[in-house]
Amino acid sequence: MSLKSIGALYPDLPLSKITLSKTDIENMDVLIEKDMEVFKSYAIQDSRIVLWHILQVQDSHYFLTGRYTIPVTLSSLASIFLTKRLINETAFNYHPKTKNGLISMKDLARLNTPIGIELSGDLHEYIDYFLGSYHGGRNESFVYGIVKGKFHDYDLPGAYPTAMAMLDYPDWDQKRMIGEQTGEEFQLKFNIDLINSYTALKIKFEFPLTVKYPNIPVRLDFSSVVFPLTGESFCTGHEFLLAMNLGCKIKILSGVYIPFKKSMFRKERKVGGIERKFFIQDPQIKRLFEKTLLGSESESKLESESESVLPLESKNYNFLKTQLSVGNQTEIQEYTQSNFFLVVQELIRERVKYPKGSYMNLLYKFLANAGIGQMARGLNQKVKFDARTNSTKPLPSGELVSPLYAG
Repeated sequence: MSLKSIGALYPDLPLSKITLSKTDIENMDVLIEKDMEVFKSYAIQDSRIVLWHILQVQDSHYFLTGRYTIPVTLSSLASIFLTKRLINETAFNYHPKTKNGLISMKDLARLNTPIGIELSGDLHEYIDYFLGSYHGGRNESFVYGIVKGKFHDYDLPGAYPTAMAMLDYPDWDQKRMIGEQTGEEFQLKFNIDLINSYTALKIKFEFPLTVKYPNIPVRLDFSSVVFPLTGESFCTGHEFLLAMNLGCKIKILSGVYIPFKKSMFRKERKVGGIERKFFIQDPQIKRLFEKTLLGSESESKLESESESVLPLESKNYNFLKTQLSVGNQTEIQEYTQSNFFLVVQELIRERVKYPKGSYMNLLYKFLANAGIGQMARGLNQKVKFDARTNSTKPLPSGELVSPLYAG
């Protein structure tokens, strides 16, 4: 982000970047000679913006994770926060147990080795189904080639946090391997239970010619995914149900079914970052934010504002509960109260306490959106540039990575 954008995160504070002409920016030595006061104001304001933002990030890190340090990236802050909420604070099994605990879901690179297969219990027998059914985020175009005239770009607001709110912990003890059978036979056995499960299937399929947009993805090569009328692929239980509703003829070759644990996890927390007010003790830092700079009106306004208290069942909460239903079926109470749902609810409730576009508002938005990304981190073995070694390296996985949740 630019310093101008960072300053805009704090609309109630005089942290707007001072604007200079292009000529002055490109010739600072000339500006010093021409107008030293303007140069000093410009330089000090830039330092003030950076300092305030660093202090705010440090505060946020402490109140969200308990660590009073400056995180290297917001993604690392999100990873620590979500790991604490989804793994460390619960008695549920986010990852399956393995022999000696030496190999886990997050060690996918080591899993497919002789040692990994032997020490992973039965993890290696079914994890490939979930890896195969993970095809990444969907960004589709239904027209090939040059488009003339108007076109529409549709987006799903809140797609990632809504998806995470619908998750629950797997009941690893109830895992079932699926053998060869028809789609009708499989649907008759499980039907709506597939919504409350992590299911991954290897299938052969054939859609009717009348289906305009088939939903089963098939990989062509390393970078291309298509949605043909017929083919062989891996899919999730949700994709299977949609395909069956479209009249698709499916033959299941093999697969795995793991039901939700239906945790009904209820735990109230007093959480939330804070907007740094005027409690800085260091005299050198404090001098940068004196009343004369902030303005007595702005300070009194900030000190007099009280945090709004939202009811537990806020608009966002009720909206999500309404959406968590299948057709005309009864609302699925179990996973509306999962720990995943409560974490999303917590982040939404905290976010709306702050003005839209402010630092805290955008931070909570980022945390809510980061969950699915952290769960998919490193699954595709993508590479990133490492400035320390001046080379590209595979993106490492993390504590939250799992193809079950990501898919």
